[in-house]
Amino acid sequence: MTTRDRSSRRSTVDRRHLLKAGAAGAGALAATRFGGRAFAQDATPATPADTASAPTTGFATADLQVSAPTTIQYWQYELESKTTFTNELIPEFMAANPNITVEHVNFPYDDFRQQVAAAVQAGEGPDVLNVYYGWIPAYVQQQFLAPLSPDIFPAAQIESDFYPMVTAAKVADSYYALPTAVRTLALFCNMDLLNAAGVQPPTNWEETVAVAKATVKKEGDTFINVGITSDIGGQGHNWWREALIRQNGLVPYSEDNRTLYWSNPEGVEAFNYLTSFQMEHGVTQAGFQTDGPTAFQVGAAALHVDGSYRVGSLAISAPDLNYAVVPLPAHKEQASFASFWANTITRNAAEGDRNIASMKFIDFMASESVQRRWTPRIGELPARQALSSLPEFTSNPRLAPFIDSLPFSYATFLVNEADLRQAVIDAYDQVTLNGLDAESAIAEAQARVQAQLDEYWATFG
Repeated sequence: MTTRDRSSRRSTVDRRHLLKAGAAGAGALAATRFGGRAFAQDATPATPADTASAPTTGFATADLQVSAPTTIQYWQYELESKTTFTNELIPEFMAANPNITVEHVNFPYDDFRQQVAAAVQAGEGPDVLNVYYGWIPAYVQQQFLAPLSPDIFPAAQIESDFYPMVTAAKVADSYYALPTAVRTLALFCNMDLLNAAGVQPPTNWEETVAVAKATVKKEGDTFINVGITSDIGGQGHNWWREALIRQNGLVPYSEDNRTLYWSNPEGVEAFNYLTSFQMEHGVTQAGFQTDGPTAFQVGAAALHVDGSYRVGSLAISAPDLNYAVVPLPAHKEQASFASFWANTITRNAAEGDRNIASMKFIDFMASESVQRRWTPRIGELPARQALSSLPEFTSNPRLAPFIDSLPFSYATFLVNEADLRQAVIDAYDQVTLNGLDAESAIAEAQARVQAQLDEYWATFG
């Protein structure tokens, strides 16, 4: 057997059940203590030249050879588009590496971290693991991941070939992962509402306020449509943390990721800007139409900040929606939030033939050829800078703004994504519901997250 997918669900389910007994205890640590959720989420077929041999990337894996037939396990969560395409890619890799067999194991997203936690506790699990970038620090702390060999994957080459957010896969002085694709934020604009108001998509903070005020529609105190969505629990917290703060001239973390600067005046001013749409301008409402993506999808929001994957979902859920995408409106500077899933090597494959096989596989999954095919199939953006100028991406008017945003997109260093997100949500609620001033609310949020950072880095000495 070379792959495990939906056609062989029995073996996957059986393994799920075997691991579940150990997940209760281990999952409490990894899925709660350091847990978090990621907000996951156009057809160019592969040519014969694409699939004739395993792509090369410039990393020094081509000369590495296993000494005997070797089998490795690759785990990722179940997302049909990703698992289906990965099952097409694995035979391509194995054809170019006939002594390496890759077993592809999937779990539902809601179970995925529990299954990994159980594997950590049992000393079992995958050789190569696909993870949300924000989980990497916790897995490193648990000594579950092996660092990438700097001789094979030099840091300078990683940082030269990939977009800047790849540094989020670096802990202390070591890289632990390579991404296949990335995600950024941009501004979605309902062009029917903008055209009716006689306004154009905004390019800066001031224009964003003006457009939101021009497009909002109310009957008494009841919103018919909002000028901009209020979605702090969705992408709103990311928009503030990595986009608005940086756009206002402040870097939110110290260079070594040990110290938060949210409570600096520029950070507080950026938070006041975010809350002003609801508190000062009255152009939005939290929970309108359930959430921001739903409000925009049904045509009841003029502006909405969201990720590149939303383009694909809108093509299915709202194919007739007349909308445009533009880069996030800038201020003193330009910035956007980035996130990604990446492939890591676990301690199970820290040495020997399994290490060689794992290095070759993650190199393959990060290759230009795979990334070029990944974007139209999955809807995520290529992680390699060399691909950003390809006409197949730049000619797509809804995809191009995300591509254009990649050079100034940043991924937050996360010790506990769920707690960090909740700290920002609580700060927003303190201001918008309880009338607390932004400076005090942000100071409290920063203190909570800084305490976790201090605890995390204390383990490294």
